[in-house]
Amino acid sequence: MNRTVKSISILPAYRLKAAVALAGAALVSFGLSAARADDLAVWDDQTFEGQSAVIEQLNKDFEAAHPGVTIKRTARTFDDMKLTLKLAVSAGDGPVVTKVNQGAGDMGAMVKEGLLLPVDEYIKKYGWDKRQSDSVLARDRWEGAKFGVGKTYGISGLAEIVGLYYNKKILDDAGVALPHTFDELLAALDKLKEKGVAPFMMGSAKQHLALHMIGAIDQAHIDAANRAELDDLIYGKGGSWNTKGNIESAKLVQQWAQGGYFYPGFEGISGDDAVQLFISGQGAFLISGTWYFGDMQNNPDIGFMAIPAPKGISKPMSVGGVDLAWAITSLAKDKAKQDLAGEYIDYMVSEKAAESWAAAGYLPATSLPADAKPKLTPLLTSGIEMWKTLNANDALGHYPDWSSPTMLKTIDDNTPLLLSGKITPEAFVDAMDKDYQAYLKDKK
Repeated sequence: MNRTVKSISILPAYRLKAAVALAGAALVSFGLSAARADDLAVWDDQTFEGQSAVIEQLNKDFEAAHPGVTIKRTARTFDDMKLTLKLAVSAGDGPVVTKVNQGAGDMGAMVKEGLLLPVDEYIKKYGWDKRQSDSVLARDRWEGAKFGVGKTYGISGLAEIVGLYYNKKILDDAGVALPHTFDELLAALDKLKEKGVAPFMMGSAKQHLALHMIGAIDQAHIDAANRAELDDLIYGKGGSWNTKGNIESAKLVQQWAQGGYFYPGFEGISGDDAVQLFISGQGAFLISGTWYFGDMQNNPDIGFMAIPAPKGISKPMSVGGVDLAWAITSLAKDKAKQDLAGEYIDYMVSEKAAESWAAAGYLPATSLPADAKPKLTPLLTSGIEMWKTLNANDALGHYPDWSSPTMLKTIDDNTPLLLSGKITPEAFVDAMDKDYQAYLKDKK
C-alpha cells in the first residue's frame, strides 16, 4: 500500500524483430506460434525508480527470449490501481496481465465478476508451489465469497514485511539503545521525546502509514500459536474486530499522535514524503514495509527489524506476506494468449527474477538460485532473515483491509479522525467491525 502519486504508461522504444511464418503455420523460436507473437498489455505497481528499473529490464529479457512479443507496460500506484483496474478490465481496454491487491476489495471482487482467470494450471506446469509455500499461495485463492480456499488467481514476486525502520545514528546521538522488547521500545520513545527528537516519522495525508502502524503494533502482540482468530477475520470466516488488542493498539497510536511522538505537521505529509524525510535523517523510527528497501538503502544509518514483541510472546506475528499478485484477466480471450500470460508471470516469479530483485535491494518471495551471489545490502540481509523466521514460525500476518471490499476506505476515512482525537479508539475499531459485519451479512 504505497507507491508514488502519478501513474505512468511505458512502451519500450525498441522492437525486437523476428521473422514470423504465415499465420497459423510455422513456429517461431521458443515454440511460440504466430498467433502468440503480438502485444501483451501488462499493468504493474512498481512506480519507484528502483523498482521500475528492475521491471523494465525483466521485460526486455522476456522480449529477447520471445521474438515477436512486445510488452506494453503501464505502471500505476497502488491507489490508482484500485480505482481503475476493475473498470478497465470490465470495459475491455485493460491489461491481459496485471498486479492486483489480494483481499475482498480487489481480487475477490474481480473473481466474483469473472474478470480474473485461475492460474492453477500454471502452478502445476511451472512448479510455482515448489517456489512458494502453500500458506503464501492461499492468499490468492477464492471459492465464491470464500477467501483462502478454492482456485488460485495469482502469485506474487516480492515478499513484504511491515516492520520497524530505525536510524542508528539518531539513536546513538540520543543515547538510546535499540529496543528488544515492546516495553523497551516505549521507553526509547519517551527518551527521544525528552531529547527533542521526533520519535516516529509519520505522514497521514496520503498512503497508509498509520494503518500499517496500528496493524503492526496489534499483530506484534499476537503469538503465532494464537493466529486463528486473525486468520478467520481476514478470510471472512467470522469473528469481530472489536477486541481489546485492537482497541489498545488504536489507543496507543492516538496517544502518540496527540502527545508529540510524531514528526511535526504529519497531518499534511504523505506517506511517501514521510519516507523521504526519514531517509534524509528526520525521525528516529518509522513503521512501514520492505517495499521501501530500495530507497532506504540510500542512508547507511537506517536499519530494519521486527516490531519488538511484549514479554511472553515467543513467536510474534508481523503484518505482511507478499506484494500485489500477478494475475491473468478475462481479456486473455484465447488459450494462446492465456499461455503467453502464464509464461510471462512464470518469468516474473522465477529464480532469475528473484536474483534481479535482490541485486536491486528488494526482498523476493521466490528463493534465490543456489549459485546466486548477489551483493546483499544490510537491509535486505535483515529482511531475508526475518522472512525465513516468520515462515518457519508460521507468523506471517495480514493487512487488515483485506477483510472486506470496503475496509480500506473505512480505515482511511477514520484514521485522521482517530489521530486528531475527534473519535475514540473504541469508535475507530467499532467502525471497522461494523464494516466487517455488514460484509459478512452481505455474503450470506
